[in-house]
Amino acid sequence: MLVRRGDPPTRPTRWTGFTNTPEWPDGRICVPPRAWFGAYPGCVKLTVGDVVVYAAYGVGRIVAREKRVIVGADQEIVVLELARGLTVTLPLERAMRRLRPPVDKAGLGRVQHTLREAGTLSSDVWLQRRKNTQAKLNGGDPVELAEVVRDGAQRVRALAARPGKPQLSPGEKGLYMRARQLLSEEIRVVRGVEEADADAWIEEQLGRAS
Repeated sequence: MLVRRGDPPTRPTRWTGFTNTPEWPDGRICVPPRAWFGAYPGCVKLTVGDVVVYAAYGVGRIVAREKRVIVGADQEIVVLELARGLTVTLPLERAMRRLRPPVDKAGLGRVQHTLREAGTLSSDVWLQRRKNTQAKLNGGDPVELAEVVRDGAQRVRALAARPGKPQLSPGEKGLYMRARQLLSEEIRVVRGVEEADADAWIEEQLGRAS
C-alpha cells in the first residue's frame, strides 16, 4: 500500500481504474513509480501546486485539475505550466503515465556520477546517434540526459583538439544543448539554486571527468 510522505498509514477511500493507484480521502491521486521512471522513487500526487517533470518538456508545476467534456465524454484533465510560459493540458491517464517527481538525492548522486564518468563515445554514424540521443531526450530520464550532456561535452573537447578546431554539427549541438537545458532545469529545482548555478554545477562535474 502506498502512503504519502509525512502522513500516518491509512487506507484510500477507493481505488481508481488504474492499477495500484489509490485515491485518498482528500481527493489526491498518488501515482506509484513505474518502469518508465527508471530507478527514481517517489510519488506524483498530481495536486495543484506540485512540481513535476514532463519528459522532453522539462520541469513544470500543476496549476489546475478539472473536468472537461472531450469527444462527448467527461474527462479529468491536468494543466501543467512549464518554463517560458508554455502550458500543457493532459488527460489524467496520460499525466499519470508521463509525469514523474523531480529526481531525489540518490538520483542526483547518480547524475553526478554519470557526468564525472569518462564514458566511451559511440562510433555510430550521426543518423544512428541522433536516433539514440532523441530517444533519451524523449524519455526524460535524468541519468540518460546526463549521458547526452557528458558525451556532447567530450565530443566538443575532442573536436577542439583537432587541427582547424572543427565544431559539432548544428543538429548534434542542438540536441546536446537541449539535454543540458532539461538537466539544468531539474537540478535547479532539486538543489534550490538559480539556473546559472545549476549549469555551473554541471560544468564542475564535467570538469572532474575521470
